[in-house]
Amino acid sequence: MTRFDALRLIVINAIVSLLIVGGALSWSQWMQRSQKATFGTLDVAELYRLKESQVAAVLVKRDIGDLERAMAIQRAAVFGAELSKLIEALPQECGCLVLMRGAVLGSGAQLVDLTPDVRRRLGLEVRP
Repeated sequence: MTRFDALRLIVINAIVSLLIVGGALSWSQWMQRSQKATFGTLDVAELYRLKESQVAAVLVKRDIGDLERAMAIQRAAVFGAELSKLIEALPQECGCLVLMRGAVLGSGAQLVDLTPDVRRRLGLEVRP
């Protein structure tokens, strides 16, 4: 092999390598633009506070009977399992990674608050 053949082989290898690396980078950038990661936040503490105030409102009423009070306590006992089941289904439903709101320090366009939807699904009201 002559020096000219070796130089030609080196140049061809360099060009092919640059094309492969350039194509891979372009594909990677295109994929990142088309598949932006989204994150969902959930304020679990707020949900528990709302349920607690909902149950407390029933328990402090004077004009209800023991049966209604027992039913309110039973609904409160089931709430944790109900919330856990809903939290397990959230990532699949929203197509996002669900984080506790207390673990998130900022907000952004890729951050979706799932708390209002979960609150509605659990029948929890926000009192002004």
